Amino acid sequence: MERNRWETAIRCLEIAVHPNTSDEEAIAAIRGFRRTARNVAMSQLCHALSQAAPAHLLDRLDQLNQENRELRRRLAEAEDRRAAMLGDLGKAKRHAQKLGRDLLAAEERADTAEQRLAEFRGAYGQIAGGLQHENLDLRRALDEARRNLAQPIHEPVAAFKTVLGAALQRADQPQPGALPAPAPSWTA
Repeated sequence: MERNRWETAIRCLEIAVHPNTSDEEAIAAIRGFRRTARNVAMSQLCHALSQAAPAHLLDRLDQLNQENRELRRRLAEAEDRRAAMLGDLGKAKRHAQKLGRDLLAAEERADTAEQRLAEFRGAYGQIAGGLQHENLDLRRALDEARRNLAQPIHEPVAAFKTVLGAALQRADQPQPGALPAPAPSWTA
């Protein structure tokens, strides 16, 4: 209410000093000022007006305060999201580093396996080459044996009597390291 009274008093002064205001209207405006201001000095009136903000400015100030609170809330939420994202980023970084170490170890194992495979292939090639040569030699020997079997045997076969005699003769000879047989005793 006080603010409206000051605003009315100032409006009366504006009318009094306006260039298109007649003298009678200026005197009436000054009297309206005096009645509204109620004998308050002009310096006090100016000071009161400077301290009291117009309603639209107060409303705007309230609106700006509310917007400021909303922006602070959004900023806090954004900061929380940022902190969460930094945490997730740290986890992802640690996971990527672990995966990098695992990948490096896997690459080393793969290199070792490839080296062993190459060594195995070399050894297998040597063995296979040796087996091929041996197989070829065996085939040649088999072919030669087949040819020999196909031809009649020209060597005379020893008579059975000669073979039997030699076997008996060996049976009569004492075996090395064997004890002589005891002589039979005669009894009457």
